[in-house]
Formats: sequence, C-alpha cells, structure tokens
Amino acid sequence: MSSAFQSVRTAADGLRYEDALFMAGGPRVGLWSATQRSLVCPRAFGAKVGYGEGAALSADSGWPVFQRPTGGGVVPQGPMVANLALAFDAPRGFMIEDGYRLLVMVIKAALGPHGNALGVSDTPDSFCDGAWNLTAGGRKLVGTAQRWRPTNDGRARVLAHAMILIRDGIAPATQAVSTFHNAIGLAPVRADAHTSLEQAFSLRSLPIDAMHRASVEALADLQTFKDINSGRKICLTKPSTSILRSQYQTQTEQAFMA
Repeated sequence: MSSAFQSVRTAADGLRYEDALFMAGGPRVGLWSATQRSLVCPRAFGAKVGYGEGAALSADSGWPVFQRPTGGGVVPQGPMVANLALAFDAPRGFMIEDGYRLLVMVIKAALGPHGNALGVSDTPDSFCDGAWNLTAGGRKLVGTAQRWRPTNDGRARVLAHAMILIRDGIAPATQAVSTFHNAIGLAPVRADAHTSLEQAFSLRSLPIDAMHRASVEALADLQTFKDINSGRKICLTKPSTSILRSQYQTQTEQAFMA
C-alpha cells in the first residue's frame, strides 16, 4: 500500500485535496504539506473589520491568506507543517470527542516512544488554540480540527484533521499570525508557546510510513475503537475489517496517485 507524502504548491491546493477526501466515500487518509508559506483562517473572518487590509499586508510579506469552511483560528502552512487528514463515515454512536481521540491515538502510535511524551491540552498564546492540542513539554506540537457532514443513512461523514509542526520556522510563522491578528483585532501569539518534532524529539521529518500505517489500522478498527482517556470500549457496527482494509487500500492508492 502506497504511503507517499503529497506535496502541494499552496495551502489552497491542500484544502482542495482534503475536500476531495471528505466528499469521497469510504475511509481515506491524506498526508500533505504545502511548499509555499501561507495563512489559513475561517471563512467567517472575511467579515471582520480590517480583514482586507490585513490579508493584503500578509500577502505582501510572503504569507498569502486563504479561507477554509471550518471554524477555529488562523494557522500557518508551509514546509514547516505536515497535515494528516482522516476521512471516514462515522459508525453509529461515534461522537466528536471520539474523532479527536482517534487523531490523538494515531499520532501517538506513529511517533512510537516519543508519543508517550505527548500531552493533550490547550496551550494559551498559541495560534488556533484548542482543548485537543497535542503538546510536548507544555508547548503546542499538533493542532486538531474536525468537519462533519450528515449522510443519507442518518450517520455522518467526518474529516478529522491534524497539523503537525515538524521543523524550524515557528518564529516567522507566529509573527505572521500575530501581524494578521493585529489587523483584524485579535491578540498576538507567542513563538515559545509552540514546539516542533525537530525541537522536541530531534526528528527532522514526519515518520510518514508509521503515520500511514497507524491511520490504516485505526480506521480499520473503528468498530472496537478504545477511548485512550477513560478506557471505555465503544462497540460499533461496521463492515468486517478485511472488507474495510480492501476498500481502503484501493481508494487510498488512487488518492495518492491523483
């Protein structure tokens, strides 16, 4: 099964790539990184006073601004960031907290021994702060988000996304976010509220094969997905693992070859 990493030119290309995964049927995994720096913000920010001026100033500084359909805050994209997208039809009884636990479980498993050092909490003064950040030494390493859409059978299609800081570049990224924040009336963020795989664990790149393998296994085993926080077991009805793996393999190879 292919585990190629998808490099895209801009964050906008990455958002379209994730949207294609989200709109497709069946479980899919996307691993991508933008080659050009940019900022991505919720579409609703376009209505904020100062948005036009701030976006123009950011673009002139080498950080063009793109919008996404989901909420949250402003995030940087570029070679310093790796993105993981898990798209799947949620089993019945699956809750939004389970989607975040799924991301946490996959990333911890992919990082091996380093995964045991990760915490889950908010990180004040970080960009797009949230309760399901993954932290190393109290600093934000991974940001998480989800997008849900109802399906015809009364369930939901889920896109669970994680952005992982992988290498140096945090200082200019946080400065770009702070400058844009200032234009639209938001507080600045601090570089030292963040860390990267390189800073925290001396890893220069994402362990792509391990991340891909952990994602495949987690999506295949959703029917017995274990809550890593409470230890409860969610028994969910789903096609057999062998059928799911076969379907997943075909669709994922097509996605990476596209």
